[in-house]
Amino acid sequence: MSFLNTLLLTVMKGLHAIINNYALTIIVFTILIKLVVMPLNLKSRKSTQRMTAVQPKMQALQEKYKDDQEKLNQKLQELYRKEGVSPMGGCLPMIISMFILFAMFYALRTFANEQLVAQFLTFYHNPEIDPSTLTDSFLWIRNLWMPDSPFATYMPDVQSLQLVDYQVWNDISAKLAAAGTIPQALSFADRNAMMAYINDVVTPFIASDAYAPYVAPVTGLGNLSILGLIRFTIYQHGNGWFVLPILSVATQILMQNMTMKQTMQNNPQAGSQKTMLYVMTFMSLYFCAIYNSAFALYWVISNVYALVENIAFDRYFKAQDRKAATAEEVGI
Repeated sequence: MSFLNTLLLTVMKGLHAIINNYALTIIVFTILIKLVVMPLNLKSRKSTQRMTAVQPKMQALQEKYKDDQEKLNQKLQELYRKEGVSPMGGCLPMIISMFILFAMFYALRTFANEQLVAQFLTFYHNPEIDPSTLTDSFLWIRNLWMPDSPFATYMPDVQSLQLVDYQVWNDISAKLAAAGTIPQALSFADRNAMMAYINDVVTPFIASDAYAPYVAPVTGLGNLSILGLIRFTIYQHGNGWFVLPILSVATQILMQNMTMKQTMQNNPQAGSQKTMLYVMTFMSLYFCAIYNSAFALYWVISNVYALVENIAFDRYFKAQDRKAATAEEVGI
């Protein structure tokens, strides 16, 4: 898994060096990854269709040998070999997609940590700079490395900076010092040293007149709560409008529903597919709401691509069916 994480991170940095725009880099990279995996997805769809076609035969065997599990397993294996199908034939693309999803989460979290540290340190040592020039914006989102939400600041806050590994602080500060952006690099020995710096330097500066306006809540809306359980703050300079989390849920539901319609008929796993729909929908909302906008953008683009790909596959298979039916009619 670490190899895949490093590979994706390296490729994305290479693409960004060419494109020079992180949002566009993520979109292009997502499409490239999906194109690479597309042949496996096509093979998976073919396998799923063949499994659906043999469902009536499987159900007949299950009814006939319902009292003899060993015989049933034997007959099912014979049926699979005869029909050239495998119950696990459609699982490989799903497994690969999950590995890529987690690897992308790691890669984009790494990017986010690096960018947030760079943004803070640059502004800390150069407070006369307009902070909006330090962030990577995308349409309505002011900072791609913070959540797309009015409940998140667009400049790094104390909480987001605390989550960064101390070595990232050392590495990024060294690069900024080498470029002349800050006077000297940091050299934290461990996380305790980093936390001491955050308490003694970062927190007071974020509370100062130079930084505080960019993390200030809307007057009267600073500490809202739902039933006293969930607390949140709406900021004057919020980072977005919660568009990507909403789009992630909408596209996830559309994609899952389309997939279920394609495989639901005579499918004994329909119940588990419905459960997966609910799980993935919750995951999409959770991750896209609390993590950086870059990851939410990747999730949404992935879902949109999957929708387009499914529609294209449907048309392809229908064209193949029409071609086979025409050939049968003329006796070929």
